[in-house]
Formats: sequence, structure tokens, C-alpha cells
Amino acid sequence: RAPSSPGMSARRRQRAEEAEATPLAPEADDTLPAAAPPETSDAQRLPPAAAEHLFPERRPPTAFERLFAAVNGAVRPQPPKARHEIASSTLLQQLVCANSVLSALWAAGWICLFLWKASVWEPPLHVVILSPTLYIAWAVFEPIRLTLGCLGNLHERIELLGPFMFSTLAVAVIHVYFLTAQHYLGWITLQVEYPMSALLLCIYVAELVVGWPTARLFILKAEANFQLVSAGDLDER
Repeated sequence: RAPSSPGMSARRRQRAEEAEATPLAPEADDTLPAAAPPETSDAQRLPPAAAEHLFPERRPPTAFERLFAAVNGAVRPQPPKARHEIASSTLLQQLVCANSVLSALWAAGWICLFLWKASVWEPPLHVVILSPTLYIAWAVFEPIRLTLGCLGNLHERIELLGPFMFSTLAVAVIHVYFLTAQHYLGWITLQVEYPMSALLLCIYVAELVVGWPTARLFILKAEANFQLVSAGDLDER
């Protein structure tokens, strides 16, 4: 065999060094599962017309929605910083106490004015039935409502403050009737009756405005005090 030249030996050594420097490609492992194809959403699998019908684009908020979000964020209560922090509202308690005094005065004043008007002017039959019925309903539910608001705020009980809020809406509707509807039903409404009912309506609106963030604060505090128990403790109970 012919002896190899020095040039050929140098090229062989260079090729050997290049082969050692080049990393070998990893062999495919048939035991590993193949990569799953990327998932497509329902909107991508549907035709464009059907996707637009089932998944419509969210419209921008209206001016009323932005105003409501701003007001809601302004009155949003801050969560309590400690478990034993007092969450009751002093302003709400003052409103309930003032409401109890004004309700007693309004109850006495309305019945006296109604009897006097009935003796001077003959009321229509529907007014004779409707007005006393609403007055009796208000006289029954108003003490219960004030008791729920007072105890619910003092003891931080959302199960009492919630019915207080809903019943406030109901009695407010009754006072709207006494303030406006009697005139349209053909019955006389004296000038002194307007400020009487309007003052109570203002108290009701103030109670709703103050009671809403107070109720939310009670819920936040109840969530902070909530403790998880194990299934074994529940079985023992």
C-alpha cells in the first residue's frame, strides 16, 4: 500500500477533530408520548358567523355604568385590619334613633290630620280603604324594621341588617303614596303633610346609603373570621 502523504494525514486529523466537536443528535425515543397538538378554543373551531353569535364582543360600558362603578368604588368599605375591629356604623345608629322619634311623631300627626280631614271633607271610598290600610301596615312593620336595624348594627349581624334594608324600601314606597298618590286619587293633601312624609323619606334614603357599605363590611369581617374545619371535626359534631 502506498504510504500516505503528510497533507492527507493532516486533513484526516482535521476531519476527526471536527467530528468529535460536532454534538450528536439525540436519538428519538419511541417510548415517550408524542407532543399533543395545541388546543383550539370553541370560537376557533366554529365558523365566523356562529362564533360571533355565540361569543359576541363585549360592548364598552355606558356612561351610567361608569357612574355607578365610580360611586360604588367611592362607598366601598375597607376590610377590617383586625379580627376584633368594630364594624358597626355610628352614623347608621344615629339615623335609626332619629327615625324612631320621627316615626312616632308622624304616626300621631297623620292619624289626627286624617280624622280631621274626614270630618270636614267627605273622602272617596277607595281612599277610606287604601289609606288606613297602608297606615296600619306601616305602623306594624316600622317598629320591627327599626328593631332589626338597631340590633343588626350593634351586634354586627348581617342576617338582621339585610331584612332591615329590604323593609326600608317597602316603607319608603308607602310614604311615596302618602306624599303624592292621595292627591291623584281625589283626596286632599295638606301642606303640612308634604314635609312630614318628605323628611321620613330623606331618613330612609340616608339609611340605605349608610347601611349598604355597613352590610358589606359585616360580610368582609365574617369572611375574615371564617375558620376552616376538617371533615373529622364535622363528623364529630
